[in-house]
Amino acid sequence: MRIVAEDLSRSFVNTRALSDVSVALEPGRVHAFVGENGAGKSTLLKILAGAEQPDSGRMALDGEPYALKSVADATHRGVGLVFQEITINPSLTVAENIFAGMLVRFRRHGLLRRGGLNRAAQELLDSFSAEISVSQPLSSLDLGQWKCIEVARALSASPRAVPFDESTAFLNHREVDIVLEAMRALRRQGLIVAFVSHHLAEVDAVADGLTILKDGRKVGDYAANELSRDQIQSLMVGRDLSKGLFPPRAAQASSDVLMRFDDIADKHLKPSSLALGGREIVGIAGLKGAGGQRILEIAAGAAPLQSGEMRLSGAPFRPALPAEAWAKGVAYLPGDRTGEGLIVGASVLDNLVMARPPRRGPLFDHARAKTLSDALIRRLSIKTKAPQTRAGALSGGNVQKVVLGKCLAVDPRVLLLNNPTRGVDIGARAEIYRSLREAADRGLGILLASEDLNELIGLSDRILIMRAGRIVARIDDPASASEDAIIRHMT
Repeated sequence: MRIVAEDLSRSFVNTRALSDVSVALEPGRVHAFVGENGAGKSTLLKILAGAEQPDSGRMALDGEPYALKSVADATHRGVGLVFQEITINPSLTVAENIFAGMLVRFRRHGLLRRGGLNRAAQELLDSFSAEISVSQPLSSLDLGQWKCIEVARALSASPRAVPFDESTAFLNHREVDIVLEAMRALRRQGLIVAFVSHHLAEVDAVADGLTILKDGRKVGDYAANELSRDQIQSLMVGRDLSKGLFPPRAAQASSDVLMRFDDIADKHLKPSSLALGGREIVGIAGLKGAGGQRILEIAAGAAPLQSGEMRLSGAPFRPALPAEAWAKGVAYLPGDRTGEGLIVGASVLDNLVMARPPRRGPLFDHARAKTLSDALIRRLSIKTKAPQTRAGALSGGNVQKVVLGKCLAVDPRVLLLNNPTRGVDIGARAEIYRSLREAADRGLGILLASEDLNELIGLSDRILIMRAGRIVARIDDPASASEDAIIRHMT
């Protein structure tokens, strides 16, 4: 099987998503599509899988015309798409999720033959070494394993090509490894595998070739290892990133302790102690549920402190609600940016100033709000047509910058960050990292919990490593640390 696309173009309202893009996908190879948010990579993948239709251009499957009207049409032609969003139904079993929509195949006289259903589902999972048993309850599996169930669902139609649309975007390090291993297994079976990712480490780990897109146009096709990571990043953003994504670290952190945690604990967190100084970024590494996110939630007033003590600039600090933490200069960027971080239906301006609305007496001060939002838009390079633009209309990277801007708008003393660049492209990440280092250099203390180990190593002044609710290791010189060394402590 070979898929060839020529001169594909696609527009949405006033946005040109793709312009005359051509690509070829070969069996037994993993092909990556990379680019910034809005580059057109997901649109291209969805066209190849029938989820979108091109405005112009043509496609061929083994030399025959390949014009798709729907995902079902693509499935019939042997192409099974794995979506970015989790599509698992937790009320169903593993096997029922794999054969959702096809359970009639396992019915006899109106009764579901569970033995046959479970055997067929287990064979699919075993075909790419998913290491999942159909007898396991879904609640016991992590998101990476859920994604593997979706891979098995795609394989249930016996496809010859499996595209993955940003399927690792919201997974942690261990979960990503599970999905990448699934891709390798599909490649060994001779299938076409294509995927979209913002993380070049994933491209390095599994891709045989890649296509770089920028502003809806193809920059070029390249073999694995043909370009360095810096070269790929520079081609993606259209400017030189050879000096790397991360700004230089501060020469020296302040000797003043802004926030101190002494033996804080709850049912998810063993007694943990740490200190955060001004001009310092302290990173927290760990698998999902290891405790880093819980420390942030307690410090932000989003979870109750059951025992231990927190101090802010030497004074006792025990916020009962997030509003109390914000009022005292502790700003929190949550992991769910659209669910918790902002109001998607409100304007960029309203989101930027919502944590501390400027007022003139009892009235909202529109002029000051406009001045503040304009300054933050410039400072964070937020790409928006106007401050009045609805926040939900922005790209993922710009949405994240709006949430960060909301935090900076209150002029905080401490900034708590939960995976601040999850799902964000290279260009936006570079701008966020620059803004964070500038904020730290002005005296902020930043506590950063992230599942991106490269981010922790490149941005942090110190790293704490957590496992099972405990701090198990500390790294005082992240520049000399390796991802493998951190992973050994985490697992």
